[in-house]
Amino acid sequence: MKIKSAFFAAILAVAALTIVSAGLSVSAQSGMSSGKPGRDAGVILKCRNYGGQQDVAKNPDIINSTQKTLPSGKTLYWKSSDGDSGSVVLSKPLAPNGKVGVTGKPGQSYTCSAWTTK
Repeated sequence: MKIKSAFFAAILAVAALTIVSAGLSVSAQSGMSSGKPGRDAGVILKCRNYGGQQDVAKNPDIINSTQKTLPSGKTLYWKSSDGDSGSVVLSKPLAPNGKVGVTGKPGQSYTCSAWTTK
């Protein structure tokens, strides 16, 4: 009886793992993105830190490094090497090479990265 129960439990475990991995595969193939910083970036943008210590607040620029205009209402995300992060919703379209300033917490030297979803 124990062997039948163990065998049945093993089959259920394999079936559950198969279902979960199939679901993850489907979400990855469909390009789903939570839009949360650090997740499936989609479209990488430039983030420029103009250097130096910033005792009041970080003020990097996010630069549209794509060849397409980003529409108004699009959310851009950013994060810095010291753990700060945030987002900004475009109030107007952002042309290629256009930039938008963002504000973060005070910080020392840091690098930053930026992205948006597709």
